[in-house]
Amino acid sequence: MNRPSSPSSSTLVILALLSFALLALRMFEFSLSGAGLHVDEAQYWLWSRDLQWGYFSKPPVLVALITASTTLFGDSLLGVKAFAMTCWILSAWVLGRLAYRISGMRTAIFAGGLFSATLVSGLLGLSVTTDAPLTLFWAFCMLTLWEAAHASGYRATLWWIACGLSLGLGVLSKYSALALGISALWLLATAPARHRRQVFLGGLLASLVAVLMLLPHLAWNMANHWPTAQHTLEITVQETGSTVAQGAGGWRRVLASGLEFSLGQLLILGPSVWLVCFWLWRKQRAHDLPTLASGGMGQAAEPETIQARVWTPGAYALAFSFPILALGLAQALNSKALINWSVPMALGVCLWLACWATQRALSLTRFAWACVAGFVLSGFIATGGDIKQWVGVQTQPNQSKWDIWGRMRGWNASLQTLKPALEPYRDIPWLTGDRSTLVQAAYSLRALEPKLYAWNTDGGVHHHFEWKQPWPIDASDPAVLWINPGEPHPLLLSRYPNARQLAEAQSGRITLQVWLLQTQHAKP
Repeated sequence: MNRPSSPSSSTLVILALLSFALLALRMFEFSLSGAGLHVDEAQYWLWSRDLQWGYFSKPPVLVALITASTTLFGDSLLGVKAFAMTCWILSAWVLGRLAYRISGMRTAIFAGGLFSATLVSGLLGLSVTTDAPLTLFWAFCMLTLWEAAHASGYRATLWWIACGLSLGLGVLSKYSALALGISALWLLATAPARHRRQVFLGGLLASLVAVLMLLPHLAWNMANHWPTAQHTLEITVQETGSTVAQGAGGWRRVLASGLEFSLGQLLILGPSVWLVCFWLWRKQRAHDLPTLASGGMGQAAEPETIQARVWTPGAYALAFSFPILALGLAQALNSKALINWSVPMALGVCLWLACWATQRALSLTRFAWACVAGFVLSGFIATGGDIKQWVGVQTQPNQSKWDIWGRMRGWNASLQTLKPALEPYRDIPWLTGDRSTLVQAAYSLRALEPKLYAWNTDGGVHHHFEWKQPWPIDASDPAVLWINPGEPHPLLLSRYPNARQLAEAQSGRITLQVWLLQTQHAKP
């Protein structure tokens, strides 16, 4: 296949500077928001103190990423988030590289810029979630598979191995990367007959490499009775069970969940994608040209270049969006809508739009304005606090705020208020019946190195710490500290009847109490 001419070094330098500026902007936006860590982020940070091949609810890649990030930058908020935030910037570069290989530099700029300006990149790009490494390795799968299918000999083998490595790391980031298997089958079925054998054998090699990478994680799961797989099934399939059998109410829930998921996908793409779609649709109507879906190539290419391509750019791009969207919709109809379940679909959508924009000669000025709209909206949402106030609505005490950081606020302030009361008891066990309190206390009070345990009365295992750090029923400690949103449980008080409240703190929606609990014979 004919290769596009190499981009100039000045162009690459400008794009690199813009990427660094975007990363700095996102760090500034998060700092300006005044938010702390989400409960899941604090949990991942706590897991990163003890690297394993798996955890109760997640595979290991994100936790390893946090370990590397905090090793280099410390345990500050941005230190925890730095590498996860960088994943979104790198994903745009990998997507741009693929677009460049398909259709040249203009398409690369369109694809990388559009993805960077999506709301999913602008908002999830401020958080530590498994979607960060998943999206990066999804983009690598797209790039390496394209390169492998268009190479030959030794180079093709290396690209297929790289594709397998990308797939393995994707699954070790988040299990939804398994949807790439459906994308691969789609591409195999749509490949020309003369290329199908090469794609099939290469896919087998990539699959073998991915399976070899997954073996340590599978062994860990097997040794621990499959906690990660079971948790994933519970939240994606079994959480609400089948409600269709409940009659009309069940059907209404199914339709509402499907609608919520579908609208959510449009929302996370953001105004940059909406505007580009609108302008291209206008151009399409005005010129009545064929669309990418009907065989458009994304640019005016030479005949030999078209013949050399295994797939059309549009078909290739959408193969990495439609399957995971279909699986996400099916999951939403069966259980409940998880908007972020199909986040990587944005990569395929942006690549498809970039090729279409090149074909329709979309002006760089309009493209730039579309990107600005996406950056402005994501920045506004990230730093705006309670958005109700911006539209003149005063939130009442019993009403929820339109603040994406609402659940991250108040924890550090409350825990720092309690710190003087807690510090004298840093050497005795701390108990809590609330996962959020456990992980937030572990992070905010990390200088005290508290010994935290999960208190549970029903004997079940609902989260990682009830599994790995449960308070033993036969514990003989004469005194423990209770830190929780509410008072100590009566069963706990029956074992530690000498109870004294040491402090209470409230910040926003967070209220925490600290109690010293002692046995009858413990010294005061």
